[in-house]
Amino acid sequence: MKVLRDRVMGTDLMLVLPPRRHAPVLEWLRTVERTFSRFDPGSDTSRVNAGGPVVVSELFLAALHEACRYLDATGGLFSPFLGAELARLGYDTDFALVGTPEAAPAPPRAAAPAAAPVVHLDHDRRTVTLSPGLAVDLGGFVKGWSVQRAAQAQRESEGVPYGMIDAGGDLVAWRPEGGRPWRIGVEHPLREQPIGVLELPAGTAAVATSSVVRRSWRDRAGTVLHHIVDPRTGEPAGSDCAQATVMTGDLAAAEVYATCLVLLGTREGPPWLAGQDPDARWITVGRDGRVRSSAATA
Repeated sequence: MKVLRDRVMGTDLMLVLPPRRHAPVLEWLRTVERTFSRFDPGSDTSRVNAGGPVVVSELFLAALHEACRYLDATGGLFSPFLGAELARLGYDTDFALVGTPEAAPAPPRAAAPAAAPVVHLDHDRRTVTLSPGLAVDLGGFVKGWSVQRAAQAQRESEGVPYGMIDAGGDLVAWRPEGGRPWRIGVEHPLREQPIGVLELPAGTAAVATSSVVRRSWRDRAGTVLHHIVDPRTGEPAGSDCAQATVMTGDLAAAEVYATCLVLLGTREGPPWLAGQDPDARWITVGRDGRVRSSAATA
């Protein structure tokens, strides 16, 4: 095994894989980045957001189809159609290029949130059509989805028995029964100290963290905004949860669940998660700094 460190999708990447597997995984993730970036005018995301039926790659169609499945499963609590809200709030520039952006105060949302976003996926023609006013932003979801697919390919197709792919702290790790366990540190978002260490089980495990601190900025009026938008309001999440970490078997699911915990808060979120995935383990940090966790995580 050898560690490779790089940057992709606006975040730090760490691969713990046999050296010969570094280049294929990195190229896959860079392809995902080019396909889904909101900030690249030639990406599938930008072309779809420009309107009309748009022919897209099979990669884009597959990821959006999966994201829509989670949209339905969560009753709209997770949405891949918040691009317009993020742009309105000032997140219309790549953090990696400009650092922390400064935005004008956000104008009011033009209308009340729709009951459900309207999108048409034509798998035969490979086209996507959005209803007016919608904009796709697959963001952290596609990061988790693509890392999960890369890990699955390494383990199942390439026969790599032990490895880890970590994209900005959201990761998939796998090992055989009896293999040395992976131990993953979780940082406190409000203090310069670790919360603790997760020991991942044998097989494949995924860990995702969603935080209102990671990507935040101030508008010119001094209001602190962040990138976790509540689909029910179109505004940054205002619950008492500053950060949520979820461990489960699939990184796309962990990304969705961690975001939903931040939206729902430290009291409502955990029972909701138990209804979605009873085996998921979680850690939340309140805006008051208090750490809570599932019994299996403690």
